[in-house]
Amino acid sequence: MVGELQEGIMKLQPVLKVKSAETSELIGVVTKDKEAAGVVQANVEEEAKKVNAATQEAMAVKADAEKDLAEALPAFDSAVKALKSLSKNDITEIKSFAKPPEMVMTVMEAVCILKGSKPNWDESKKLLNDAQFLSSLENYDKDHIPEKSIKALQKYIKNPDFIPEKVEKVSRAARSLCMWVIAMDVYARVAKEVEPKKAKQAAAEKQVAEMQALLAKKTSELNEVLDRVKGLEAKLDATLKERDKLQMESDISTARLGRAEELTGGLASEQVRWDQELKQLTQDKIDLTGNILLAAGVIAYTGPFTSSYRRDLISEWTTACINGSIPADPHFTLERIVGDPPTIRAWNIQGLPADPLSTENGIIVTKGRRWPLMIDPQTQANRWIRAKEKANRVQVIKLTESTYLRTLENCIRVGNPVLLEGVEEALDPALEPVLAKQIFKDGGRYLIRLGDTDVDYNQDFRFYITSKLSNPHYPPEVCVKVTIVNFTVTPKGLEDQLLVQVVAHERPELEEEKNQLVVQIADGQKQLKDIEDKILYMLANSQGVILDDEVLIATLKASKTTSKEINDQIAQASDTKTRIDEACEGYRPVAKRGAVLYFVVADIGSVDPMYQYSLQFFVNLFNSCMDKSAKSEDLEERVGIMIKVITEDVYTNVCRGLFEKDKKMFSFMITSQVMRLEQGTISDDEWGFFLTKGGFIDEDRLPANPADDWIKNEHLGGIVNLEKVKGMAGLLESLEMDTSAWKAWYDCLTPSEEALPGKWESTLSQFQKLLLMRVLRDEKVVDGVTKFILQNLGKHFVDVPPFDLASSFQDSTPLVPIIFVLSTGADPTMYLYNLAKDLGVLERLKMISLGQGQGPIAEALITAARESGDWVCLQNCHLASSWMPELEKLLETHQAIKLNDDFRLWLSSMPSKVFPASVLQAGIKLTNEPPKGLRANIKRTYEDMTEGEFLYFDNKAEEDPEAHKKVRPWKKLLFGLAFFHAVVQERRKYGAIGWNIRYEWNQSDILTAQANLRMYLEEQNEVPYETLCYVVGDVNYGGRVTDYMDQRCVAAILSKYFTAPAVETDDYTFTEDGKYYPPEPKDLASVREYVDQLPMIDSPEVFGLHRNAAIAFENSETKYLMDTIISVQPRSGGSGGGKSADQVVAELALELSDRMPGLLSAEHAAPATFSTDDEGTVNSLGTFLSIEMGKFNKMLKKIRSTLAELQRAIKGLVVMSAELDGMYQALLFQRVPTLWSNVGYLSLKPLGSWFKDLLQRVDFMEKWIVQGPPESFWMSAFFFPQGYMTAALQTFAREKRIAIDTLDFRTEVTRTAPDEVDGKPAQGVYIYGLYVEGGRWDTGKECLAESNFGETHVYMPVIWLDPVVKEGGVMPEAPGAYNCPLYKVSSRAGTLSTTGHSTNYVRNLQLPGGDLPPQHWVRRSVALLSQLDD
Repeated sequence: MVGELQEGIMKLQPVLKVKSAETSELIGVVTKDKEAAGVVQANVEEEAKKVNAATQEAMAVKADAEKDLAEALPAFDSAVKALKSLSKNDITEIKSFAKPPEMVMTVMEAVCILKGSKPNWDESKKLLNDAQFLSSLENYDKDHIPEKSIKALQKYIKNPDFIPEKVEKVSRAARSLCMWVIAMDVYARVAKEVEPKKAKQAAAEKQVAEMQALLAKKTSELNEVLDRVKGLEAKLDATLKERDKLQMESDISTARLGRAEELTGGLASEQVRWDQELKQLTQDKIDLTGNILLAAGVIAYTGPFTSSYRRDLISEWTTACINGSIPADPHFTLERIVGDPPTIRAWNIQGLPADPLSTENGIIVTKGRRWPLMIDPQTQANRWIRAKEKANRVQVIKLTESTYLRTLENCIRVGNPVLLEGVEEALDPALEPVLAKQIFKDGGRYLIRLGDTDVDYNQDFRFYITSKLSNPHYPPEVCVKVTIVNFTVTPKGLEDQLLVQVVAHERPELEEEKNQLVVQIADGQKQLKDIEDKILYMLANSQGVILDDEVLIATLKASKTTSKEINDQIAQASDTKTRIDEACEGYRPVAKRGAVLYFVVADIGSVDPMYQYSLQFFVNLFNSCMDKSAKSEDLEERVGIMIKVITEDVYTNVCRGLFEKDKKMFSFMITSQVMRLEQGTISDDEWGFFLTKGGFIDEDRLPANPADDWIKNEHLGGIVNLEKVKGMAGLLESLEMDTSAWKAWYDCLTPSEEALPGKWESTLSQFQKLLLMRVLRDEKVVDGVTKFILQNLGKHFVDVPPFDLASSFQDSTPLVPIIFVLSTGADPTMYLYNLAKDLGVLERLKMISLGQGQGPIAEALITAARESGDWVCLQNCHLASSWMPELEKLLETHQAIKLNDDFRLWLSSMPSKVFPASVLQAGIKLTNEPPKGLRANIKRTYEDMTEGEFLYFDNKAEEDPEAHKKVRPWKKLLFGLAFFHAVVQERRKYGAIGWNIRYEWNQSDILTAQANLRMYLEEQNEVPYETLCYVVGDVNYGGRVTDYMDQRCVAAILSKYFTAPAVETDDYTFTEDGKYYPPEPKDLASVREYVDQLPMIDSPEVFGLHRNAAIAFENSETKYLMDTIISVQPRSGGSGGGKSADQVVAELALELSDRMPGLLSAEHAAPATFSTDDEGTVNSLGTFLSIEMGKFNKMLKKIRSTLAELQRAIKGLVVMSAELDGMYQALLFQRVPTLWSNVGYLSLKPLGSWFKDLLQRVDFMEKWIVQGPPESFWMSAFFFPQGYMTAALQTFAREKRIAIDTLDFRTEVTRTAPDEVDGKPAQGVYIYGLYVEGGRWDTGKECLAESNFGETHVYMPVIWLDPVVKEGGVMPEAPGAYNCPLYKVSSRAGTLSTTGHSTNYVRNLQLPGGDLPPQHWVRRSVALLSQLDD
């Protein structure tokens, strides 16, 4: 371009020179001619002045004459008009006068004078008779009236009566003629004066005409000269224009040359960047279709998903676009394609986290066509929206507010944004028009119908919805109305947020500098963007050649300077920021630990509704931990100190709000997650195995068992799966080669403390040892977990923090309530009283127990106390569920008002879903459970007891000597009662073998029993043991018991303490080891001393159970621990072996589908199966079988259909409903899905065993159908074994024709194994498949016996149920026989039926008790089970 401009300038130079010479010559000629023309023009102009002066004079004369004439003409015109108005009749009227009136005569005489006639009546008549009389008057020659006539006329004119008005009184016609005469007189007078002026005018006009003729001639000559000059000027002008054009072209080319040199030289530095941007823009233009398609897909569909799943989706979609020949950016990101950096920076300032997921969420919220529903458990989106829309006066509403629709309506009208927070899984149908944006136009107004009202719709209105639910299930009808956006904080995002907190705390100057640099970089980038936008705008709107736009060139020059400065600043700031980031990275381990801890704390929120903590609460706790940690100049040491303090403090602060049963789980979750996510020492495969034992495995595929005498199939399957975990290969071979050493480890009491055989002790990690224990000694996993926590985090995380109300109070503020999470038997009121007393605020402590109608009173107390600084304690919040939303609103208002610094709010509640989540998340939670252990329980009873109560009969004996003999029974039985109270409570920890149902006995029970004991001793001379056993056992304590077997157990336990030997002898003991006995009846202090020396650890025998019950307890503890951990796992938690969760579940579903048995059918039934009697009635067992078949088929259909639906849902072919999602989670963690168990039989087995059991049950039923009734019946196979028992009895009753209600079964345990049965009994039935729990069957003695250690369940031989006739309607009991209950599963509990038994209960079977009395087996909780849990 520069070369072309230079060449053009060289060509123009000679042409421009010639044109300049021609122009100069022409200018000389034109100048000469213009001078000559000027002389002529001056002469003409002089003549013109003279003509103009003469013309002006003539015009003045003419105007003067015309002025005079104007005086007479109106009168003349009026007269002529009056004449015209006269008619022939008017003239006839005048003529008719024989002697006219005087004035008529006068008028006619005047007319005659003007007409040249004699002034008499006769002449007048002649004139009047002339037909042209009026016409002659109108055309009268007024300009030539004789002077004589004018003089003669004056006599009449001067007559005072000669005026039209007076004449009109005589004659109308005479009036008109009078007017004419007067007008002629006036005109004649005026014309006489005007005549000389007319003559003068005529002479002037003649002179003017002559002068104008001369002027015209000279003007013509001038025009000729001017035309010649004009032609020369036109030629000169054209020449000048051509010269100027050439000069301008030369100047433009020169200027362009200069500007082009400026552009090419000055902006060369921008060329590289612009080239890159041009390339990117060019590529973006090519990729526009695909990028917009991807952006639309991301905004429309990916909102609900996690960050990783979004990345997978975008990658999949991008690949699909490219494969489908749709151009798209292979590295597509929503932020680059749709995002605006300055806007995103503003969002970050407003509180939106800066991680990519949050940025994407912000774009989806603002760009989506539907209103956003944000899943926001950490309330980050809520805070962002509040800050973002604060300037627009955002209104915050909740569905629980009665006025929320009115607020919404007002905001729609005025255009204020609305934030609807805290929604659950269902939305109010009243919101339908707003969500669907059902806007219509009427009369130029935009309207929306809310309810039955049309509301003006302001286009500025915005609607946001947030939910605190962490994993809600929104149905499709909700999903299509809103854009669901998942704002759940990510571990990486939270880590970055916490890193900011750490650096701000530790190196505030770095954080401040970094923030300034971030703002500086953002501002610089914004300026560059603004400059580029301005240049692009000017280029787009530039007209013509770009080098001619001086403003554009100036802007480009300025941009070069500005962009260089900004780029230098950005480069410098980026380098500084990089150095700062590197310095900050030293603190990242602290942030990473904080993020790990937060997600553990967040996960436990799903364990109990009261375990909820907000992110804000956690961040505050995190910051306070940094404040209290010891300082150190060494960075590594300081980081280590902070990590230790933060971990310990988070554990302590959260643990004080957890129940005892969950504290070890919390410690273990902290330990395992730190090792998994922070240290990487636990692999995903290892964690997945710990949760599921490796998943489902077909027993048919198991290898040979190296020690089938102690290694069960479930152990073997676990070992096979465990060998797939890295580092565990060769385990099965080791078991085979070193069986004795493994057996010794397997049999030891504390496997967690024993070394593993061979190399395994040194090669396995601590967690891998836990996996091995999970397979072989599952009941000891809790012990293993305790040791694992101790080894990795330390003793602090094993010790339970003590209940410390004072410390918790120090952590509280007027805005932070303290919440007592109650459990049965716990009452923290005394602790609160003591604290208030110690702090001197007891008189200012206001307490109220909530209930119906107490809400307004509580609100008034809080309102007054927050100003006065009192303490308010609201007890039993769970009883005021309807008032809880009001409490939540009340506490929200505290954020905006000034509270008294001394004000404190104390709340107490049982675990309840109605307790406001926001209050829970912000508050300090404390649990205070009753003491655990027999010793602690008895100690509490005696600590609460007063001296007066203990010495009641001692004091009474001073007045009544007869009362002295009751002192010993009172003190002995009082201790027995305290012991009994402790035993019935502590038996609960053993699960179903302790009590079928967990009863919540508390202090009120023992106080009532004490009162009854005192009353009966006082009223009776002798100790009424039987009465006391009934009142205390069956009424006081038994009143809470709903299960008959539990009632029986309560009575059996109490009979051991309320018995004569316990009172009358000093050597009576409650246990065989002699450690527990009623102490001597001395003073209260001596009893307390005895209680203090009782063992800290209780053996099961103390509670009447076998020591194997400890195994059941350990099993229940392990089961609860694992169930709880599994319940908080994300979906990916169960995957392993490098497979995704979807792959694991899909493969398992396919395998189960392939192994599913067919439906049961009676088509090929044996004749005996459904045989009929003489009356055509199907035999009872056949009827029972038909009912069972229907239940099995319903269950099999459900399993088959749901497996197929789940596989389709995983592929995305159908919606993953909440039910299918629950099934997905169940299969992932080896559980039986609820969808199946709802239509299935009662079972507690894990999925693998359950499915194997299902196949065996169906096989048994199929054989019964095809082969006829078996010789012995497998009791475990039935849905409803109670129905089988009835059918078996009815078969005998029909055969013998005996009423069925007179029959019952006599039980006889045979010596036969199920596979040894060689025929049916003579009467009744053989059954098998039962296990005895709590004892064992001694085959040799054919009676119950104490269990062998470690043998918790013993398989029973075949049992013969022999129908017998009851005596007097009652089944006779064999001497020493124990009525052993038969249950379907080990939980024993079920739905309570009208019989007083649970639906889990089948019936009692009488078993010989051997040398021990039946009550012994009752206390042992011996029962038969139709199936086990493994």
